[in-house]
Amino acid sequence: MTRDPGSGLRAYAPHGFDDPFEVMLRPNPVLAPREVYDVKARRWQAEWPRLTVVPWPER
Repeated sequence: MTRDPGSGLRAYAPHGFDDPFEVMLRPNPVLAPREVYDVKARRWQAEWPRLTVVPWPER
């Protein structure tokens, strides 16, 4: 998010806003291994009980 001098804030969301507004967490195997995702998902779900955690993809 950046400040736009003419209109306030400007948000960049190349993948959209659906998941944040639906309180959903999806894995991204390119950025982090499964172990990191699992730890973060448990911690965040404890903090936000409404959080929906999408399972790690089985390949």
